[in-house]
Amino acid sequence: MALERRRMREIPSDAIILTEEQALQYQTKILNNWKATSDIFWYKYGSVFLGTATMLSGAYANNYLRRKFKVMKFGRISSYLPISVVPAMMSVLFHHQFVLKNLVLSNDDTCPICMEVRASCVQAASGIILPVILAPLSTIALVHKYSTYNMPYLTSEPLKVAKLLVEKMRPAAHKFFWLVIAHAALGSVVTFLEANSIFKVKNQLRKLEEEFEGKR
Repeated sequence: MALERRRMREIPSDAIILTEEQALQYQTKILNNWKATSDIFWYKYGSVFLGTATMLSGAYANNYLRRKFKVMKFGRISSYLPISVVPAMMSVLFHHQFVLKNLVLSNDDTCPICMEVRASCVQAASGIILPVILAPLSTIALVHKYSTYNMPYLTSEPLKVAKLLVEKMRPAAHKFFWLVIAHAALGSVVTFLEANSIFKVKNQLRKLEEEFEGKR
């Protein structure tokens, strides 16, 4: 049965009324059990592309700063794990919560452009901006631990530390800028493809329901 959102006066007498959470669970179950894998490929795996892109961006930002501050030999796991894996998990989580959930529950008056813009912002923020914020913090900790660079302490001279970080990151500013654009574009494209996957399933459900009603 296809889900539809209607006003109370438009609901048929034999309709089953669900809460938003019940509707989400119902629709998610249908999508996850849909037999035609090609129809739901982007619904199932779109978030994987976003998470992977975030992981790669985090690794790039971390590697760039580690090289600049000469800590390439130290703290690999403790450095890459929070800057690559954690933002990737957050990227997937935020996309599911703020974008995919709304696509699954969408009705005919849902604004697709609004969803794409939201997805772009979420992915740009979690995909590259968050790693760029976390990477310096990890690098600063390693620099002070292993004394690889003459860096002031963040707690005592935050402005000097900020100035040093800006100086080191300025040569790659254009690369980080294009990474922001790339993540925003990726978020938009993946959301568009996810919406198409969900629309295909809903459209086929409506056709099956119409055929069933016609035979009654």
